[in-house]
Amino acid sequence: MTGAGPDLPLATEPAAAEPLRRGVEFRDVWFRYSPEHPWALRGVSFTVPFGATVGLVGRNGAGKSTVVKLLCRFYDPTRGAILWDGVDLRDLDPAELRRRIGAVFQDYMEYDLTAAENIALGDVDHRGAPTTDAGRIEAAARRAGAHEAVAALPQGYGTMLTRMFFGPDEGGDAEAGVVLSGGQWQRLALARAVLRDGHDLLILDEPSSGLDAEAEHEIHSSLRAHRAGRTSLLISHRLGSIREADLLVVLEEGQVAERGSHDDLLLLGGIYQRLFDLQAQGYQGAEN
Repeated sequence: MTGAGPDLPLATEPAAAEPLRRGVEFRDVWFRYSPEHPWALRGVSFTVPFGATVGLVGRNGAGKSTVVKLLCRFYDPTRGAILWDGVDLRDLDPAELRRRIGAVFQDYMEYDLTAAENIALGDVDHRGAPTTDAGRIEAAARRAGAHEAVAALPQGYGTMLTRMFFGPDEGGDAEAGVVLSGGQWQRLALARAVLRDGHDLLILDEPSSGLDAEAEHEIHSSLRAHRAGRTSLLISHRLGSIREADLLVVLEEGQVAERGSHDDLLLLGGIYQRLFDLQAQGYQGAEN
């Protein structure tokens, strides 16, 4: 029996994925998941400049998550190109490219491991001394707002985050394993993404969708400090959490409909302004 081949074509002699210096460019990118599917992206062009934060905005189905999948090279564009400092992603080794990216996705993983191991999976290539790794893991948890909850677990960072390995007679023993809430898991997923301090590009796809407004504000304030000077791509339906991005790109039906700063787009009076006003009205209504 032969092993399965790669899902994507690999360059015969892939170029090295060098540290990002200029930025990532989407150049007239078209994409559909199969010839039978409609176009998910149609002629999308924009740049994520080095050291800047770009926010992707749009309704459900506008193409935001497809952009992330292409950027991580889970798929290749049907037409057009995505360039890493001018080099087509198809000419890079996918494994090397992904090592330069830290990401949190809407559908994050929950591993049947300890809290520390769940975070450490964010940088599986790093092998430091136990005390060094413990310090890095705790620092990442603090940035993601997860430290207090993890430290309060029965075995702290050594607590198993599952009960599947324990028998029924241990059902009342909290030290045997703990099941976290959705919000707590989301914070661990964030810690996993920020663990790699050396990543070149940070992608946050709805990083606070499962959190309440207070927790969301806390997380984004911490991440804003962590992102300072880093190249970042943010995706969120909650426009208040990404309004401070250097550039906002509004997608509509797979196309770039608007781009500019928060203030620029409000003055434009288009899609972004309508979405922002609708969300603002929702918060005002909740307060009344």
